[in-house]
Amino acid sequence: MGTWIVHLRIAENLLPHFPEVDEVTFTFGNLSPDSGIPNADWTEFDPPKEVIHFLHRGEEEHAIHDLVYYGQYLADIRSEDDIKLYSFRLGYFFHLICDIMWAKRIVGATKQQFKKLFEKGRKQAVSLIKGDWYGLDQLYVRDHPEHIFWRVIMTSPFPPSYLPFVKDQALHQQYDYIRKFYSEQEDKWFLSIPYQYLNESTMTRIVNDSIEAILVVSEKVKEMKNLEGLVSSVSLLPEYLTSAYEEPLGN
Repeated sequence: MGTWIVHLRIAENLLPHFPEVDEVTFTFGNLSPDSGIPNADWTEFDPPKEVIHFLHRGEEEHAIHDLVYYGQYLADIRSEDDIKLYSFRLGYFFHLICDIMWAKRIVGATKQQFKKLFEKGRKQAVSLIKGDWYGLDQLYVRDHPEHIFWRVIMTSPFPPSYLPFVKDQALHQQYDYIRKFYSEQEDKWFLSIPYQYLNESTMTRIVNDSIEAILVVSEKVKEMKNLEGLVSSVSLLPEYLTSAYEEPLGN
């Protein structure tokens, strides 16, 4: 749900807080839940979204069961056991938390603020809105040549999957797509765009809020002997970090 550069901006800022991780594997892990191979119009994926984002059929990303993932694939793993496996799976976990934050704070507010646009047609509305999202991504990587995208994603060999339900083929195909999407930049991304649906200020806000949420959740799950039936990080976060943003989201 969050854009790929948002995930990488978050990953880069989290690295100082998690010195035990392998930087490269952790960075790629932060992109790995978006590893389903899409069909022609990107409406279906293999594996399906429900599998790789821990959802029940029909649920949207605000309902991701990230703590189910944590309990099954991360809770009993330590960096000293297998640093690359741990780093990849930790990055995967943080991606899921970010997607929850994006769904609740950005998407919820977008649907409300631009309700009339969605009423005219969901497909066109999503296309216009995502134009702003990915336009901001393109500007960010252009303006930050030392960013982790250039430093790690573009220079490092692709890691294997460290999860049984994520296929190497799908993972590497998506990594390759992300590399090309941001490195082979088209002029259209740098035209004068009003960014009425989302601007850089709001983008930076969701990055910072997601970092705060991830740090809160990370501390809380470490203190818990078991997850006591909890399925979502939302149950561990204060309301101010999960409520939809106020208007306006863009310029």
